[in-house]
Amino acid sequence: MKEQDLIDLEFERVDVTAEESGDDAFYYYTYDLGNGTISFISDANNDVIDGRWGVEIFEDETIQFWDVSDLKKFIDVVEKNTI
Repeated sequence: MKEQDLIDLEFERVDVTAEESGDDAFYYYTYDLGNGTISFISDANNDVIDGRWGVEIFEDETIQFWDVSDLKKFIDVVEKNTI
């Protein structure tokens, strides 16, 4: 997916300064579902290859989304069923 897809899905951009990282500045995106028990984190901008962004569930690298339509479906189903 592209960076604009994350923006369109209302992911929040997180900027990390060079001072904070101890190296170059970078940014990534996050999105929380429900009460925050499911959180997504994107690749950092300096890890993106060919403009293709990936998203995973925070602290679980085994679940990754590369297709915006799959990610949107997942978000929609969880939000629809959140009390």
